[in-house]
Amino acid sequence: MAAYIEFVPPPECPVFEPSWEEFSDPLSFIGRIRPILYCFYVPLSQDWQPPFACDVKSFCFTPRVLRLNELEAMTRVKLDFLDQLGKFWELQGSALRIPVVDGKLLGVYALSKVGVQGQVVLQINNIRISILQCLLHQD
Repeated sequence: MAAYIEFVPPPECPVFEPSWEEFSDPLSFIGRIRPILYCFYVPLSQDWQPPFACDVKSFCFTPRVLRLNELEAMTRVKLDFLDQLGKFWELQGSALRIPVVDGKLLGVYALSKVGVQGQVVLQINNIRISILQCLLHQD
């Protein structure tokens, strides 16, 4: 059996609250409390580098352009869908042309969702009763 050693907590670090007079000259206040602070200071060696540190001299950060209209998740999903659909038709040898209904572009992504959900468009007395308004792009 391992012998358990009683844990002795370290002493608490003092809390300094400068008065308004001391706060007006912070460097002299720090100079007065410096001897107390050195009791709690553990100096690091000069050559120590944390293993996860970046080399500041060779580090290069390249920002990417983020279009504001792509911040919404559904917009991104729609753009990805249109990109895949365009690539599909390009591989088939034709170009993708998005249909226009009543002067507005048809929401191809919404139309694909309607097809997946099995909803149909009814036509009664030449009036379309359906979700066509959802299918039209509302920019």
